[in-house]
This record gives sequence, C-alpha cells and structure tokens, in this order.
Amino acid sequence: MTKSRKRLTTLTTAAILTALAIIIPQVMPKIVIPPASFTLASHVPIMIGMLISPAVAVTVALGSTFGFLISGLPIEITFRALTHVIFAFFGATFLARHRDYTRGIKFQLFNLIIALIHTLCEVVMVYGLLTTGFSHLDGRHLGSLLLILGFGGFVQSLIDFNIAMFLVRAIHKVHPFELLKTPELIND
Repeated sequence: MTKSRKRLTTLTTAAILTALAIIIPQVMPKIVIPPASFTLASHVPIMIGMLISPAVAVTVALGSTFGFLISGLPIEITFRALTHVIFAFFGATFLARHRDYTRGIKFQLFNLIIALIHTLCEVVMVYGLLTTGFSHLDGRHLGSLLLILGFGGFVQSLIDFNIAMFLVRAIHKVHPFELLKTPELIND
C-alpha cells in the first residue's frame, strides 16, 4: 500500500469509526442510572481505533464524546465519555509498540488493564463532579453510585473490547483490512 493510499485509508476509517461513535449513543439500548450509563457497544469504535493508531483512537473518542453530548443524557455522562481520550491514547500507544498483545492471554491481560484505567478515569471524573457540586446529583449516595459506575463500567469495558476484537477478526476473514494487517491480530 502506498503512503498516500494508507493515509487516505486511515482518514476514511477514522471518519467511519467516528460517525459510529456519534451515532451509537443516539440509537443503541442503554441503562441510565445517573451519573452511570451503560450504552451497548459504545466503546467498540474507540477500541477498534486503538488497533489502528493513537490519533485515530483519540479522534474517535472525541467523536463519542460529541455523540453523548447531543444524546440528551445528563452532562455527567458526557464528561465520562471525555475521559475515554485517556485510555484510548495510552492503549493505542501501547498496542502500536506491542502488537503481540492483540491475541490470547496477552490480549485479555491488556483488556483488564485498559478496563481498569478506563474505569478509574470515569470514577475520578464523576467523583470530582459530585463532590464539587457541579453535578445536579450533589453527591447523594456517592458510594453506591461510584460502585455501580466502577463495577458496571469495568465489566462493560471488558465486553466491548472483546466485541471490537471479534468484529475486527470477522472483517479480516471477509476482506483483509490493510491498516490492521498483522499476523498477531488475525491469528488466534
């Protein structure tokens, strides 16, 4: 693949993933217990972006934040979505250097660590919003809210990254995706 074709493919893929990240909060089923919300597959485009590059991952995470902003959900949920930039950047940077962490036990270990970073960023954000009075919830039931957010977010992150990897591998079988064409990624 030529350099200009690769850039065009990267840009197009980032645009498609960003569009999906904006649409998902609008149309997918969700459970909302403010400040927590669990939207089916909301992290999948970001996590696919992490397999491409840090720039794509961050772009898609910002698109997801915009999607949550226009979805009509409480503002705390949009701020939580903004924290996705952190785990997306660090995860994509790590994967760019360590492609062997895209399969098997190493992938699940990476998934656990990313889910932990993801969850901690969201919990810190919500804690800050609740304790400073920015949130309309004003910190009531803070412990139970953070427990629901922490546990639920952790589990959702684990599930969404496995869905993302399943989709990428399925796409590879039908049409090899040049941006992700590495033996480590497609061979399990």
